[in-house]
Amino acid sequence: MCLFYILAVFFLVLTGFAAKDEQYLSITAVTTDSNDHAYLECWRFLTAFSAYPTVGNSLAIANTTNVTYVILPPQSAEGIHKPPHPMFFILLSGLAHVTFPFNVEELWIREGAESLIVANDVNGVGHFTEYPGGKETIALQVPFKDGIVPAHEVWEEGNKRLWEDWSESMKLRRIER
Repeated sequence: MCLFYILAVFFLVLTGFAAKDEQYLSITAVTTDSNDHAYLECWRFLTAFSAYPTVGNSLAIANTTNVTYVILPPQSAEGIHKPPHPMFFILLSGLAHVTFPFNVEELWIREGAESLIVANDVNGVGHFTEYPGGKETIALQVPFKDGIVPAHEVWEEGNKRLWEDWSESMKLRRIER
């Protein structure tokens, strides 16, 4: 009988039916502090990924509305600005460099896997964005429906990309505000 249970567990593990660690999306967010100064945080969304119907994983991140396709000329700058609503900013191609008027943080957004951020600095004066690349930068602006930001926890102040490599070997810490 014991051999039966061992073989059953082995089969479940071998075929992928055993419980797996839940995975969550962490993302860099541009947000504002209590003085309405824009800065960077690393957010972890509270909804876990689930199995996609065919292969891989998926995540319904947020209710969104009014997707805008934006073409930005090469070697241009927007100057200081803030988003009209909390939103996802998704860089499809090109390069964006975000800096802040009240601190020395910076964020480089490149096309590819790290091209999704949250723009949530709707209070205060906002941030600077320049597009220093030699080609057009193409992006999607995806506002959250009714301005409601998805449920998340702040895992780190600063740019997620700066600390994610070593975070695997260290326990992530949640910032209490």
